[in-house]
Amino acid sequence: MRANSGVVPGTLAMAVVAATLWMAPAGAAHESHFQEAPASSAQMANPYQGSPQAAAAGKKLYGQNCSSCHGANLQGIGPAPPLDSPAVKSAKPGELFWFISTGKLTSGMPSWSNLPKNQRWQIVTFLQSTGTKSAAK
Repeated sequence: MRANSGVVPGTLAMAVVAATLWMAPAGAAHESHFQEAPASSAQMANPYQGSPQAAAAGKKLYGQNCSSCHGANLQGIGPAPPLDSPAVKSAKPGELFWFISTGKLTSGMPSWSNLPKNQRWQIVTFLQSTGTKSAAK
C-alpha cells in the first residue's frame, strides 16, 4: 500500500505548468541580441538598405574576406556557421554590422574593423539580400 503524500493527483503537474507559463515572459525578456550585440546596435540603420549596387559590392567583399571561412555560398565551413541561416536573416542590420566590426575571437570570428565602415555596411547589405537556405537543411 502506498503512503498518501498529501498531494492531490494532477496538482503537482498543474503547478509545474503554471510556473512554466509564469516564467516564460521573463525568459523572453532575457533573449540576447544577435551574437550578444549591445542593444544600441539594433538602432543603427544600414545606409545602403535595399541598394542593389551596395549588395553587389558586398558580395565581392564577402568573397575576398569572408568566404574562406563561411563558404562561397554562405553555407559555412567547419566551425564557421552558415550565414544564410534564420538567425542571420532575422538579425538587425546594426547587430550584423557590430558583430562584423567587433568579432568574437573565442569562437574564431576576427574583428573586421580594419575594413572601411562603408565596406562593412556593404557586406551587411549583401548578407541581408540573400535568401535563407540553411533553414531547409
